[in-house]
Amino acid sequence: MPSLLSVYRELARQTDLALHLGLTEAGTGEFAIIASTAALSVLLQEGIGDTLRVSLTPSLRADGEDPRLQEVRVSQQILQSNGIRNFVPTVRSCPGCGRTNREIHRSMVHRVNEAVHQSAREWRTRFPGSENLVIAVMGCVVNGLNEAKQADIGISLPGRGGNESVPMLFSDGESRGTLTGEDPGKRFLEAIQEVVESRFSRPTS
Repeated sequence: MPSLLSVYRELARQTDLALHLGLTEAGTGEFAIIASTAALSVLLQEGIGDTLRVSLTPSLRADGEDPRLQEVRVSQQILQSNGIRNFVPTVRSCPGCGRTNREIHRSMVHRVNEAVHQSAREWRTRFPGSENLVIAVMGCVVNGLNEAKQADIGISLPGRGGNESVPMLFSDGESRGTLTGEDPGKRFLEAIQEVVESRFSRPTS
């Protein structure tokens, strides 16, 4: 990887031609994704590169998915993580430390992630700009309150067992009350949908 960085830096110094970024011998799986992300992110943050390609050796498992789709998704994630272009709403979540009710937190994070990614394509078509939405799913009342406030819409969940607090909903830095009832996750997803529709609906003529 160091040689790749030095080559691209020298090319950027010597020419104004468009540069296509890529680490062609990245390998397979997680190692290849991390190597590509590390290399390309450094160059992108230095303002080097006009197009990019993530190259991954396809898995041996035939799961019915085009293996090249993973390359596209990783490329999109690199661009989004570097603040260059968003493709889907960003879901922020904490790791789930000893202060969290881990089962509630983890299940909520995965539920929100899955729902957002399933809706992302439709949202992009019906609600342009929704890909820039930031959603936070935080797991305790210590750091979670402030972190949830910093998102466009966020939830701060109750802490570890015995904590009698309830999920708190935030939008645009303001408290929107608590989510009570048997399925706060469903209500949070409904609140996300309401924000998408109200904020990104196209004006009617």
